[in-house]
Amino acid sequence: MRTNYALCITALVIGAAVLTCGCTGLPGDSDQNRTNETPVVGSLTADEVLARDGNFSAFVQALNTAGLKETLAGPGPYTVFAPTDEAFNRLSETMLEELVDDPKGYLAETLLYHMAPGSYTAAEIAANDTVPTIQGNPIAVNAAGEGVMVDDARVIQADIPAANGVIHAIDAVMIPPDVTLQMENITTTSLENTTVQPQDEINEGSPLQE
Repeated sequence: MRTNYALCITALVIGAAVLTCGCTGLPGDSDQNRTNETPVVGSLTADEVLARDGNFSAFVQALNTAGLKETLAGPGPYTVFAPTDEAFNRLSETMLEELVDDPKGYLAETLLYHMAPGSYTAAEIAANDTVPTIQGNPIAVNAAGEGVMVDDARVIQADIPAANGVIHAIDAVMIPPDVTLQMENITTTSLENTTVQPQDEINEGSPLQE
């Protein structure tokens, strides 16, 4: 009798263990399921990512001036080639003035030239000869050397994620082919009218005199 009782107790313990394992599953299963869930990457929209980064303040200001900030807040997706503040600093004062003086024209066209419809990683861009833009003119791509060149700008930070696309930081402001800006502060006319004097003819009051 005692033997039968012991067998019953053993059977109950084994059954309980089996039920417990069946309910809880294998160790780590719940953690693995959470890991396999697709994480939310780039929860901020492109305009928010640019605004929070301290390297694109000039680009963000230009978007605000041209009334295009809300474009990068839309669903997209967009690929944004974002010039850094240093890139804007390389523009001549005359070029900046021309852009700012025509916010809905030259400035807007230039900024839209930095946006492509769709989301393209740097690797996908490098695999093509051109990238379409919202402005209309395609951007030439050169990936033959080190890194990726878009027009005359180099991608210096690639694949910055956003909820509505991807951002690539570039080291120059790209000017679309149909936007003609004065490259230097000195006009061609003033250069033509300037006569360079020999060194011994420079007066003491001349700005060239040291």
